[in-house]
Amino acid sequence: MTWEKFFKGVFDILKKLVFLYLFWLFFRLAVVGLILPVIPQVPFFVISFMFLAGASRHFRRFIVSTKLFNKFLKGYVDKHPKIAAFFMNPDFDYIFNKI
Repeated sequence: MTWEKFFKGVFDILKKLVFLYLFWLFFRLAVVGLILPVIPQVPFFVISFMFLAGASRHFRRFIVSTKLFNKFLKGYVDKHPKIAAFFMNPDFDYIFNKI
């Protein structure tokens, strides 16, 4: 094993852990928004599920294959190439290499 492969594997694991942490953070904010009417809950739920999709390929495939995604979000995702790259690219290279 080369050092490049090793560091790529470590980076992938750290990226998943950060995405899972951010998922739980925004999910908890959304739940607090359900209890307190001052905090909006829908944007926090959407952001949290995008982070969960970033951490899990299975969840991302599940989101893209649902009828709800195809009915409501497909047109929006098609108009915005960065969001489309987020859902369609399994490695997220397009987004995270630009940062």
